[in-house]
Amino acid sequence: MRCPFLREEQVRSCQAAPFRKSVTRSAARVDMERCSSPEHAGCTVARQSREAHPSPSRCPFLQESLVQYCAATPLPTYVPWSSSPELRCGHGGHRYCELFEAASGATAAASAPPGATDAAVHDVEGVPMPGWLQYAPNHLWLDPGDDGVCHVGIDAFVAQLVGAFEQLAFLTLKGTQRPAVVLTVRGVDLTLVFPEPLAIVGANTRLRSSLGRLAADPYGLGWLFEARRPAEDRSAPRSGEALRSGPAARQWMAGELRRATELVHAGLSRRPERLAADGGRFSADLLAHLDREEILRLFAELFPIPDTRRTP
Repeated sequence: MRCPFLREEQVRSCQAAPFRKSVTRSAARVDMERCSSPEHAGCTVARQSREAHPSPSRCPFLQESLVQYCAATPLPTYVPWSSSPELRCGHGGHRYCELFEAASGATAAASAPPGATDAAVHDVEGVPMPGWLQYAPNHLWLDPGDDGVCHVGIDAFVAQLVGAFEQLAFLTLKGTQRPAVVLTVRGVDLTLVFPEPLAIVGANTRLRSSLGRLAADPYGLGWLFEARRPAEDRSAPRSGEALRSGPAARQWMAGELRRATELVHAGLSRRPERLAADGGRFSADLLAHLDREEILRLFAELFPIPDTRRTP
């Protein structure tokens, strides 16, 4: 599904002009335009360029082309028309575009792709889970998208547990490999590796200067990778690491919340002065009450690194 703000336009420009300017066909004054008529012979610029084989009916320096532009931006930039599958505007990946979100008010976290069997955002004990996503054991999600273009990011469990991120480093940026990042939290590095090799198209490197989006919008503008997935692998991962979806994913998330709470209580019980009074689930400032060794143990339990020795 292409972006509703993607527009196409026919533009004209003069190759003989010292400063080229593209003029759209819809904005051109037909009554003043002479480039496509015999009147072009009276143009000073055309005469100075001395075309070897002038045409009596049309200026040889008139260039027409089809371009695309985004109608959501206040100052449109015309780019050559392209049918490339990597153009985000031409497929469901436009849902992760900041301009699309600002213009439409629809976020990727709340808008399912066309044809999704589960278009709801489910609440699992306070953790939102879009029903159309697939979830990895180390809390990375995959949006299969359409036309084989997919997105990868962290789920809301990570965002709530960590609260605030200090630094983000992309370990993989291009090529067919397992998408991987390092998130720095309270001086501790958390390495997250997606269990399935993907053909990475690009990474959301803008996050490095706006880390707040990781926690505030993990299913939308906080996405990490855009990639392509072979057609034969869109329904199931190639590796032995299972991706969960539907009711199975929500059941797994509920278990992860219980496991995290048990791990936290077990660790805090060794220091009674820090034990939560209500004995409930972890809070957003949990890591502020843990030392480095405790954070490392917690991360190792909850965010296991897949066996990358496994060949695709």
